[in-house]
Amino acid sequence: MDEKGVSPVIGVILMVAATIVIAAVVMGMLGGFGPPKKTYSVAVTASKTPQGKVTLTFIGGPDASLVQSFSGNITDISNSSNYEPINLGSTVGATMTSTKSYDQGAHVIVYATFKDGTKQVVLDTYV
Repeated sequence: MDEKGVSPVIGVILMVAATIVIAAVVMGMLGGFGPPKKTYSVAVTASKTPQGKVTLTFIGGPDASLVQSFSGNITDISNSSNYEPINLGSTVGATMTSTKSYDQGAHVIVYATFKDGTKQVVLDTYV
């Protein structure tokens, strides 16, 4: 008999290598090799004036100095297609008062853009 084949040791090595390649491909597709994203800590508050306008205030926080800008909108609860863009200042203590009155209430979403280019929701509330 003149049979040719792969020795058992070489076969095991090839199977282990194939398993490692498959695991690497799966992890790469799931994004498991990247560093975790930093979650910043800053505070923005929203309050409603007696006239129904929304006032936003940038309170600060440990990462306040890393804020480049704020964006977002205020949406009228009774008319969800009616919204007002937010342009809140980037320094602690900055305030913005809406130009519209939201008598039925408003949904406020504020995003902060940080100096490293990342964007994060810092306020999502109803007033």
